[in-house]
Amino acid sequence: MPRKRILVAGAGVSGLVAARVLADAHDVVLAEAEGTVGGKMRTVDFRGCPLDLGPDVFITRNPAAEQLCRELDLGEELIAPSTSRAAIWARGRLRPFPSGLALGIPIDLGRLLRSGVVSPVAVVRAATDLVPRGRVAPVDFGSGTASARTDLSVGAVVGRRLGREVVGTLVDPLLGGINAGDVRQLSFAATAPELARAIAGRRSVLLALRAHLKAGTRPRTQKSPIFLGLARGLETLARVLEQDCAARGVEIRTNAAVVELRRGGRGHGWQAVVGADELACDGILLAVPSHVTAGIVAAPFPELASLLRAIPYSGVVTVAFAWPADVIAASSLALIGSGVLLPRRSGLLSTALSLTSSKWPRSARPDEIVVRASAGRHGDERALALDDGTLLAHLRSEIATVLGVTAPPLDVLVRRWPESFPQYVVGHLARVARIERLAADLGPIALAGAWTHGIGIPACIAQAKRAASLLAGALR
Repeated sequence: MPRKRILVAGAGVSGLVAARVLADAHDVVLAEAEGTVGGKMRTVDFRGCPLDLGPDVFITRNPAAEQLCRELDLGEELIAPSTSRAAIWARGRLRPFPSGLALGIPIDLGRLLRSGVVSPVAVVRAATDLVPRGRVAPVDFGSGTASARTDLSVGAVVGRRLGREVVGTLVDPLLGGINAGDVRQLSFAATAPELARAIAGRRSVLLALRAHLKAGTRPRTQKSPIFLGLARGLETLARVLEQDCAARGVEIRTNAAVVELRRGGRGHGWQAVVGADELACDGILLAVPSHVTAGIVAAPFPELASLLRAIPYSGVVTVAFAWPADVIAASSLALIGSGVLLPRRSGLLSTALSLTSSKWPRSARPDEIVVRASAGRHGDERALALDDGTLLAHLRSEIATVLGVTAPPLDVLVRRWPESFPQYVVGHLARVARIERLAADLGPIALAGAWTHGIGIPACIAQAKRAASLLAGALR
């Protein structure tokens, strides 16, 4: 059969992976609005060392990213963070992040009490979860078949069973921080599907999650790092994917935004406006944020565009600081580990202070420390609204309070990420399912990206492969 032309919009990890898969049997054009590929995978040279400004790790529980790296001969570059310890700003001071947690949800109340992260009263409140009562969540919770009416937020489930202090001090900084969101609005089933299935129909969060984690414990000989990164930074993955796509015949266009999609003619399914050009294609895969996808499909498919626009986004700012290594005492460095989480309830602008030089020694000179501050989350856009000077003044004041560093930094680098984190609010799974049903009825068109079924790199890779397979099937 003759090879058909497919347009892939967006050259983040989702678009790159989809283009790579489709290129084996089709002629693929990969169009990216920015001047470079990789999306949020951005590694820069900071004082002579590689520094990730976007994601710096991927989780290995979903093997998709690690497998892809090995397929691309990046296996020798895979490295684990140098420390897994972390701290949290709780009850007015730095405290070691407690062990015995499942995405911030405590399952060992003894360890929680000894940590001092929450008050003794909060620990007693959490213990009431063990008192027999009704189900924590419906029996179909997290199954993918639950309706929007039976969806529940993380904050609603955990707060009702373990109390608001546990939610605000532990769950929101960790799970909310991963998603740059607010656990009072984030769907439990969408953001933590494994845990949602574990508590479905059960009568205690603590007992259900203890059993879930115990069942998932691997023998010591089979343990591998929970997180992995790349020696030269995660943008290396994007660069190697770009080279691999080019070797497979993918035509890569940068500074070429896909702005409009129409039904095609002359034997082609679609006509797309790509930058200043028009491109006839047989199929299209849109791997761009949902609000960008909405703009592309708005004219021919207004209902689909409306659903896509309904997915909210949050923006963040990352700021890297370099200081001489002696500005933080060795004892404090040991306490901080890989960094500090800062709860929303603290009122601080920062959401996290990553001690990058401890987590990734390759990202700092031997006599320096590098701190990467993150600010911004759903419902808190203060950081994005500030100019660089005011933002840096705020962050330096907070770093002085939390880390005790008052000296002027040797160097600073600011990176803004507006509308970068899709929010899986309550009802997200039902909304995405409806979007995918509508798209499937439109013919050879597929959708992928962080807004669909997981914001992490492994989830995006898996979803991109699935979308590419669906599109290839529609073209047969």
